[in-house]
Amino acid sequence: MIHRIAAALFLCLSLAACKENDAGGDQKSLGQQFFLGQGDVKVIDAHVVPSGDASAQTGGGTLDYVIARVELTNDMGADLTPDISHFYMFDAANNRYQATDTGSSVFTGISNSAEVLKQGDKRQYTIGFRTNNPNITGTILYER
Repeated sequence: MIHRIAAALFLCLSLAACKENDAGGDQKSLGQQFFLGQGDVKVIDAHVVPSGDASAQTGGGTLDYVIARVELTNDMGADLTPDISHFYMFDAANNRYQATDTGSSVFTGISNSAEVLKQGDKRQYTIGFRTNNPNITGTILYER
């Protein structure tokens, strides 16, 4: 019996020692280091996901999506119903990508609110940008 208790205690202490610090305070997530928000948009997390969708641009290769979780603050002067297609990303070469949250299996399980966002309120959205560059970085913004 004592061996079981000792083994359980050892396992708990081992797991506690391996726990990494949460990204908080001044630390940024990896996605926040490569994808920045501009204006009313704050990037919470972002990462590149291969979709398995074919791309004519890459000679039959696959498309990737930047999947970003962002927070939109409505300081635009009036209540509005945000439209996912009004989120844009500009990459390092100043290419413009329009956001979507449908059209690929990478969006399975993602749904965003279609309710009015009152002036001064914040809401999180999960959006995607289709790309054929797996090393993309960029800035995400919302255009009204």
